[in-house]
Amino acid sequence: MTELPPRSVRSLFSLSRWSVQRKLVLAFWLVSVIPTMIAAELAASTLSQIFDSNVRIWLQESTKIVIDETTEIMHNNARVAQLFQAYARSNVETGNQRDKLIADVADAMGIDVVALIRSDDHKVMFSTAADDIVSQISLAPKAVLQTIHEGGSAVGTVVSTFHTVEGGVDYELVIATYLDSSFLTSVADVHSLDLRLYLRNKEGFGEIFSTQRFEDHPPQVPPKIEDILRRTKEASEQSTPRYSGLYSPILNDNGELQGVIFSGLLRHSSLVGLVNQTNLFLAIFLVGSALSLGVGSLVSQHLTRPLRGLREGVRAVTAGDYHRQVEVIGGDELAELSVTFNHMTERLRELQHLEAQLRRRDRLHTLGEVAMGLAHEIRNPLGIIKTATQLLHRRASLPETDMRHLEYVISEVTRINDLITEFLDFAKPSAPIRSTLAARGLLEDVLGFCAPELTNHNVSALIEEQAPGATVYADARQLTQACLNLILNAIDAMPDGGQLTLSIARGQADSERPMTRISVSDTGEGIDADIIERIFNPFVTTKASGTGLGLAKVFSIMENHDGRVECLSEPGAGATFNLYLPADEGEQA
Repeated sequence: MTELPPRSVRSLFSLSRWSVQRKLVLAFWLVSVIPTMIAAELAASTLSQIFDSNVRIWLQESTKIVIDETTEIMHNNARVAQLFQAYARSNVETGNQRDKLIADVADAMGIDVVALIRSDDHKVMFSTAADDIVSQISLAPKAVLQTIHEGGSAVGTVVSTFHTVEGGVDYELVIATYLDSSFLTSVADVHSLDLRLYLRNKEGFGEIFSTQRFEDHPPQVPPKIEDILRRTKEASEQSTPRYSGLYSPILNDNGELQGVIFSGLLRHSSLVGLVNQTNLFLAIFLVGSALSLGVGSLVSQHLTRPLRGLREGVRAVTAGDYHRQVEVIGGDELAELSVTFNHMTERLRELQHLEAQLRRRDRLHTLGEVAMGLAHEIRNPLGIIKTATQLLHRRASLPETDMRHLEYVISEVTRINDLITEFLDFAKPSAPIRSTLAARGLLEDVLGFCAPELTNHNVSALIEEQAPGATVYADARQLTQACLNLILNAIDAMPDGGQLTLSIARGQADSERPMTRISVSDTGEGIDADIIERIFNPFVTTKASGTGLGLAKVFSIMENHDGRVECLSEPGAGATFNLYLPADEGEQA
């Protein structure tokens, strides 16, 4: 039974689990891989041909070095011959002096053999070399490159023959220079280049000189290459896995093959071994693929950026955060989708707010129904208790202690009745009787009413009118009650005194009517964040003796006035309550 690969490996190669960005990168690469392969093949073929052509040209130029060096030797031989012709005479009277002079000049000029040979019988009249060396030199016309055996070794020789006449007798002046270690010293240090010279011997064309020693290079010109050079009289390429080589023919004036020059370049020590069509194809394909993947990654990252923003936005909405907005990039379909998403979150936020209002109204309605029933059932017994207690209190025969206890009972029954009345006012608020009011005048009346309480708690108050002449369209009694609740809460938040600021400004206008903002700010300890979220719910309070209905009543009044209330606070930095109310009568719903 075949063992399945690990789940992590299967997930890696499962396209369904890939992100959109990874899929886009893969698609971008797959789309570009065929053009990349075609381009890589064409580029590799072109570059390979250009490189091979340049290598061929370089080898041809290297071959010319041998020809140029040989030509230079021949020119040097000619110059030396002109000098020697003035001394190479058959006159024996000055023979010793002449021989010494010629030998010194030849040694100074790098000439290995100088010989004067009589033409009719080939008798050597003078020579700077041994007779067995001179006897190997051929006097055949145009026999420039010859092989001479010296000490058992074959030595390449550049032979120049010059005809001269002395006393009516014909002579041949022979100037010969060996192609020894001093030959081609200019390229001997180029270890990747091998220049070889082949001259004729008994077996064909044998090597007589080499700047390097390639291990697998034959000492003789292969017969196949020799045949090609004789027939075509042009250079022939012969390469192996280790080197690239070029055989070039040396022809005499009659077009006969006189020698062969080999120019070789090692592959392992040069770029020749790396620059071939296969390697170029792989290199260009890999570079092209890397560029394709890089560009694909950048493009896909740019394309999927709105999608990632939408993903995070959807996650936030799923978690209940309807305030999340995504960035709109560009003007394409993804941008339209982002705009639609933002509109959706705005609509969801409105619906959430509407749903909260409906739930609150349902709770208040239910609470009102229950409150009416409880108030009826509680007020009747309370009324009886209060009446009976008052009758007992009027009797003068009761002790003073009992009289005081009866007063406590009457006071507490009155307080309970007031709480029930307050609760009923919250649960079943009366419809506001609205009119256009001056915002500053209303606040001045409230502050005037609260002046003793402000003085008693060492709280200073001021009104900041950022919008002079601002008005509100509201029920004066209910709005005064809302502002009074907020001011009393602010005073309680500053037990050691502080600053109370009432400000009037233009509110955030909606699409139908302008708004006025009334703010109540204190310098108390502030409100914790977890309390702010539910501070307007009934029975939520931070006071030890509070009922938790004051801010809930403010919220209810604002809703009945088509406005809203918000709380802004940071712990230790005080709190600000903003009331947003219609500025004028406008068009009522």
